[in-house]
This record gives sequence, C-alpha cells and structure tokens, in this order.
Amino acid sequence: MAEDNKENYCFITKDYSGLRVVFTKKQYELKAKLRPELREKGILDRVKETTESPDFVYEDYEKKNRFAYYSREYRINSRTRYMKVILSKGKNCLFTITAFRPDYVKERNKTKLLYGNDNE
Repeated sequence: MAEDNKENYCFITKDYSGLRVVFTKKQYELKAKLRPELREKGILDRVKETTESPDFVYEDYEKKNRFAYYSREYRINSRTRYMKVILSKGKNCLFTITAFRPDYVKERNKTKLLYGNDNE
C-alpha cells in the first residue's frame, strides 16, 4: 500500500487493538452514494473515532473476516442510535467497508462479541 499517496485515503489510523485501519476515498465515494449519513458534516471524524475507540465489536453477521465496530451516539424514545463501522481483514491491515447509523445491533445474540460491553 502506497503510504506516500495520502490523497487516496480518508484516513489511516489504528483500531483499539493497534491494528492498522485504512478508509480509502474510493470506498468512501462508493458507499456515500448508498448511505446518506456518510455525506453528513463531520461523519469521517465519527467513523475514525468509532474505529479507534469502539464501545463494542462483534464478528460480522454475514461475512467471515469482517467486523462490526459500534459506538453509542444517543438515545431517542428509549432507542439507542449507534455509529456502526464495518471493517474487513486484509493481509496487513483492516479496510473500512462502510459506516452507517442504525438504531439496533444486528449481530447481538447471533455472533461473537469480540471486544467491549454491549449491555443494552
């Protein structure tokens, strides 16, 4: 991966465990067409923060070698709104696949909790 060509990346950071995480501009542009919340002001900062310091992490429900990172954002009418970031395991790092803001945890009681506390 060409580290010197940073204009191709939204960010390069490390996750809670120290693994390198990459979010490419190409992937962002692809997913932003499908997810309006990815076009919100400041969303990339929230995606990066969730990657670096998630409240909890699950194995992905649908695909192997993918992970769902969650941060609790706020509650409305007793429903918690989350920032969810899907990461895929590459050879030397994790790649950000997408991010969005659901009001439920799809993986709860269906896959393995890998990190943190999901006490909803």
